[in-house]
Amino acid sequence: MKTQCIHKKINRGQPQSGITSLLFILLVGMTLTVATIGYMASMKTMQSSAVTTHAQTQAQMQTMIGYQALSEFLKSSNMDIAKITATETGTVTSTTGQVINYKKSASCPTGTGNYCFDIIGESGGAKAILRALFKVTSSVSSSTATGSVFAGGLVVGGNASFKAATGQTVGISTGGTNAGIVTDTAGKTVDLSIGGITVTSFTGNIDIPSANDMRPFANWIFTKNSVGAAVCYKNNLSSSGTNITTETLITCPSGVTLSSGTWTFDSSVANLAGIVWFDGNVSLSLHETPNDFVNSVITTGSVTTNLIDKQAVFNSYASNHYLLTNVTDANIKARLLKVCPADNYPTQYCEPYNAANRALITSLAYFKTNKLTYIKDTSTQPASLSNILFSTDTGFAMDAANKTTVNFYGNLIGSKAAGGTGMASGKITGTGDINISGNIVVTGNFVTEMQGNMDVVLGNADAAGNSIPTTVKSVTPASISYQ
Repeated sequence: MKTQCIHKKINRGQPQSGITSLLFILLVGMTLTVATIGYMASMKTMQSSAVTTHAQTQAQMQTMIGYQALSEFLKSSNMDIAKITATETGTVTSTTGQVINYKKSASCPTGTGNYCFDIIGESGGAKAILRALFKVTSSVSSSTATGSVFAGGLVVGGNASFKAATGQTVGISTGGTNAGIVTDTAGKTVDLSIGGITVTSFTGNIDIPSANDMRPFANWIFTKNSVGAAVCYKNNLSSSGTNITTETLITCPSGVTLSSGTWTFDSSVANLAGIVWFDGNVSLSLHETPNDFVNSVITTGSVTTNLIDKQAVFNSYASNHYLLTNVTDANIKARLLKVCPADNYPTQYCEPYNAANRALITSLAYFKTNKLTYIKDTSTQPASLSNILFSTDTGFAMDAANKTTVNFYGNLIGSKAAGGTGMASGKITGTGDINISGNIVVTGNFVTEMQGNMDVVLGNADAAGNSIPTTVKSVTPASISYQ
């Protein structure tokens, strides 16, 4: 009986073991199923994530392609600031044919010359926006002037005459509503060809640096403090063997005065070599030859000329033109010492020659052959500024009194040069003779008028003196960020 009882207990345990096995198998199967489903879901998620990441990466790559293309366009030599300013939207096309959109961003750091564009890349439903900040900066360079420019037009009226120097053919360009011609005050075309002047149409763009842009290259700076009193500096000079490279405060020299906000500058009294810079309007005192005016004048205001001695001959030279015109074997050394003195000589124009070098100059021909030993290449910036007789941000008035001859040697640059009969209103005025060896460059939409009884004779400047300052715009990528 005991054996049976044991046998029965064993028999009862066998069905329980089978159920447990089934449950175990079922549990394992469910676990494997869940794991498989999870793995498949994970793979699907990973695959979707990979696709999304790839698409996002492609979209970002598109923005970088667009950024590179936009940067190259903005930095190109054909860049037009006006077009950049006016541009709101645009597209560039990649080498694979993908069209990439960009638009000007309304959120851009404040500041002059800041331009922001949002470059939009799209791929497979993904989208990336790259915000790019570009900075437009200006620098001063030089350009060769092939003739005079009257951007707003030229009117020659009354008994005034405007002609080329004897034996020369001079070119001028006129713009405005009467581009390509010169008129009288009644609007009738004036034929200047009989006077040796060829007139062409000015349809381009001329960008002259402002006085403030040229201030860093000046040698003598005359400005005002907060209460309007004169403050004077020197810069870009070799003084007592030391090169001055920053504006250094000085006592205002003789020959330079400030009264009622207007400067008076007497070159023969001040005897300052190089470029003189003024903050505001300036009157240039001209004396009878041999007390010639010799300087390059740049001002934020206007320039007027004032003849101290009447019924005489007056010569006014830009610094470099003093070595180009009316030079002889006898005076070349003295003239060189005038514009490049032994001390306080302009480092942007003069080479550091010494007395032994100067003693080698036996003739004008020797100086011309070895010119670069004494002065720098005036076709390059900033030495080219020495070709300026005066450059103004507003206008200029040239005076020629009765029975006087006023000779200007150098380039005359201003935003306007009106005509009439009064110095106070900024005119080309007088009843004498005005001879200009250089280029007149009048920018802006201002009609230049010459009226009265003066005779204006325009002559070609020496080729070495035809360089004028110009503004060069450049675009620099500043920063990028994804939005």
